[in-house]
Amino acid sequence: METMWTESLWGDEGFSALAVQKPFWETMGVVMRDTAPPLFYILGWAWGRVFGFSEVSLRSLSFLLLVGASGFTFLILRKIGKESLPALAGALLAFFSPFLFPYAFEFRMYALFAFMTLGSVYFFISQRWKGYVIFTTLALYSHHYTLFTVLGQFLWYLIAEFDWKHLKTAHRQLWPFFLVGGLYLPWIYPFSIQLARVKGSGFWLSVPSLGEISNLLYRFATGGVMVSRRTLAAVLVVILLVAKQWKTFGKKWLALCVIFLMPIILSIIISYIITPIFYDRYLLSVFIGMSVLIVVGMRKWAWPALLLLLALYIYSSVGLFTHPTKRNFRDLANYVKQHEQPGDFRINYNGKAHHLWESKYYGIDAPIYTPNGPLPLYVGTAQMTDEDTIQAIPSDISRLEVFTSESVEQVKLPKEWGLEESKEFDELKVLWYTPLK
Repeated sequence: METMWTESLWGDEGFSALAVQKPFWETMGVVMRDTAPPLFYILGWAWGRVFGFSEVSLRSLSFLLLVGASGFTFLILRKIGKESLPALAGALLAFFSPFLFPYAFEFRMYALFAFMTLGSVYFFISQRWKGYVIFTTLALYSHHYTLFTVLGQFLWYLIAEFDWKHLKTAHRQLWPFFLVGGLYLPWIYPFSIQLARVKGSGFWLSVPSLGEISNLLYRFATGGVMVSRRTLAAVLVVILLVAKQWKTFGKKWLALCVIFLMPIILSIIISYIITPIFYDRYLLSVFIGMSVLIVVGMRKWAWPALLLLLALYIYSSVGLFTHPTKRNFRDLANYVKQHEQPGDFRINYNGKAHHLWESKYYGIDAPIYTPNGPLPLYVGTAQMTDEDTIQAIPSDISRLEVFTSESVEQVKLPKEWGLEESKEFDELKVLWYTPLK
């Protein structure tokens, strides 16, 4: 049975899978031209050489990392609440949330980012500063959004922990933050290059509307369950938030609220003032933080609400796992290889999306057709070569194969080409065109 573990890689996963198969320094070259820090690619490069580059192997890395992030959720809740059973329920709530769960089966940096960030938060609230320095530095090298979490931690430390009466000892009090900053310095220049590239290139993200922001926050608070069950999830969350021992846990809850929600606040501000960066998958640590905020300090009488919410999450995520939704490019590629003819020429049709990286991962050479000029900057252009795009279809070919997820009517080719045959794989299609006489 096909599951989220075994389904075809999609575009961004294909990009990552191809990048980590290159020689190490070529992989690092891709990172420098991309928009993300290098740790995921370093780890993926090593992982693939030990366990292979199949879909299951690559996704197993993300699965283990998200299990680790849930483990840190357990440690945070047990550290604050001193009880293991609510901490375990909170960890399961985080892992099985329908919003977060799919990223356990996606070969991208998001599970690594969540793991390192939750580790950073755990060592911060524990004031175990050596562990904090290690995990925070690694989190910064996993995803740029870690900067927002660190700012939240720094702000809370200044408010609640810093001794303002002894400013002369500030360097002794703030040494973990100074050390993290020093260890991040080597990446400042590459980060500035990436930021300038995103800001000045028509990057695909847009400024979020207030409606989009509120909808995303609602999805976060209700775990990403389907719309038909969202009201029930919202009622259960409200019960769990009301059923807290605020007198005992209020300050700790507020600390976690500042730390976990800071990425939302700052990413919205930057999106409106500087350049759009607000995107749901960049906020996975925030979502896990929502699970922590829901459970921490819960009174015993609220257990039925927590168990019902957990059951709702598990039911939804099992349904997602057994009914994968990524486009089935693997079967399309196998079909095309079996039916190819001498003289065939292949292209990826660039509508709402192209499928260059799926094509390459599954052994199909098909450049992107770009008759309207170069592509904008997005995940993928960092690894493209001149051969990966084509602005005009060669005239000396006998048959043209077109890969697309658009409808047949939306595929616009020069008038001298007529549709001969098509084959559909759900949303994906391969279309065969021949020259008109």
